[in-house]
Order: sequence, then C-alpha cells, then structure tokens
Amino acid sequence: MLFRSVAALVFVGHGQAVDPPKSEAKKPLTVMQRKLQHSQRILEGLAMNDFAKITTSAEGLMSCAQEASWRVLQTPKYELYSNDFVRHLEEMKTAAKNKNLDAASLAYVETTFTCVKCHQHIRDEKMGMAPALPTTDRLATSIR
Repeated sequence: MLFRSVAALVFVGHGQAVDPPKSEAKKPLTVMQRKLQHSQRILEGLAMNDFAKITTSAEGLMSCAQEASWRVLQTPKYELYSNDFVRHLEEMKTAAKNKNLDAASLAYVETTFTCVKCHQHIRDEKMGMAPALPTTDRLATSIR
C-alpha cells in the first residue's frame, strides 16, 4: 500500500511541467551564438567521423561570415582574419568532401586559431578606441 501511494505521488508530480514565462520566449541567436553552435557541431562531426555534419556546419559558419553583423571592425587586420577564416572553412569542406579527417581536423584547428587571434584584435582595438577619462582639477591635484 505504501508503495502505491509513493508511486501515485511520483506519477502525479511527473506529468506536470511548468511552462516558462512568456517573457523568456526564445530570442533569435546572435551571430556569435550561431558561430559557437556551428563550431561545436564541426567538432562533433570530427569526433564521430561524420563528414556530412562537418560540411553542413562549415557552410553554416560561412553564412555567418557573410552577415553584416559579422563586420564589427574596419581594419586591414580584421579583414585578413575574416578572409583566413573563410579560407580555412573552404579547406575544411574540401577535406570533408574527400573524407580526409586529418585535413578537416587541421582546418578546424586553423579556423579556431584564427577566431582567437581575431577576437584578441577586436579587444585590443576596442580598448584603444575607449574615450579618454576626463581630468578634473581635484583629480590632478590628488595625483601630485
């Protein structure tokens, strides 16, 4: 009898799901969030020897790179990183088409390294573009 009571409580509570508040409705993913999802899928494809997943995810990353929101800076270095990124993705797609896991893996590493270098460049540039702090007489005299 005790077992039936416990089982009944478990099943009664089990079927009731709480809907998330409407304010937490799914928002569209940012280009960075989609980029991370595609990158994770590429890694999964590499680990599982799934060349179709590698190709599809590389194409997804390439479409992210085509969006206007991708262009956060207008510097020669940023342009170089963006071009390198797309070139490595093309290499990855070719390797996946040829079912060459080593070449696809290398292209993935090169793509990731390009991302890291580009994000560092963006941080450096943004820090350099920060407005100078205003100097007040009180601040200047307290430093002396």
